[in-house]
Amino acid sequence: MKISRCIFFAAFLIAHPVDASQFCFALATTYYEQVYCQLQAKAQTKGLPPFNQFKKNNEVVQASLLKRPAERNGIKLPAPAHKAQPPAVIIAPQKTITKPQASAQRAPTNEPDPAPLRSVKAESKNASGCELLGNQIHCGNRVFKSLGNKANHRLAKNALSIDNKMALPSYQGGGLNQYLARAYVQYIDKMCDIGLCGVTMTYGKFAYLYQDLQSKGLDFPQRFEIMYGFLKKDKASMGVSESSGAPKNLSLDKCVEITDMRYVCDHQGRNYIFEMQ
Repeated sequence: MKISRCIFFAAFLIAHPVDASQFCFALATTYYEQVYCQLQAKAQTKGLPPFNQFKKNNEVVQASLLKRPAERNGIKLPAPAHKAQPPAVIIAPQKTITKPQASAQRAPTNEPDPAPLRSVKAESKNASGCELLGNQIHCGNRVFKSLGNKANHRLAKNALSIDNKMALPSYQGGGLNQYLARAYVQYIDKMCDIGLCGVTMTYGKFAYLYQDLQSKGLDFPQRFEIMYGFLKKDKASMGVSESSGAPKNLSLDKCVEITDMRYVCDHQGRNYIFEMQ
């Protein structure tokens, strides 16, 4: 009976596509949020608030909430890099939300200047000389079309296999901005490989996660490999909407040509990817 119910549920998910932003790891922008997603994947979030409520707390509260379940599941949980005075009350599951303190470290809402991305290819530039027409960026003879997510049957044969790795390079010294820009291009490529072009991190959030992991003494490429493994498992069992489109008020000043084939644009904390046709 239990097996038949699982099969039915999996079939239901595939037949009824969900918003890919419901993939926990696609929403995680800090290490503690990634730990929450790992616990969720293991069905070990009993006693924890919903993810959207968890995100609204500062690092001290998040670490306190995660401590015991992380220990039970053998997940490393370094202490917050910048400690803040915790609030008097920790949120209860499904109930009230403790507002983060002003001094708490949170992911930035304003994206940094995308200049480091332009260093990926010498001739790279923003799209100021191009024109945005609907869901396309026109740059002379080149046309870039907005990309969304892809259903599994349209992916490469082994895209969701264990052999497909994120394989971010390790930092070997030198210019950090240049390293992060190259790693970001790899991240975008690999997310699109598994049909999740529509839920990628902006460069600002990507760089912030690097800083967060470094402050906790964690390996950046390794963490992204773990994230990629969970995303592939989710993608294999869940349908996604393939609809795509750029917002009407998207500014081309926020778009950067990161490879000969792709532009990446950020708008109000969300990524939009355009690929040359």
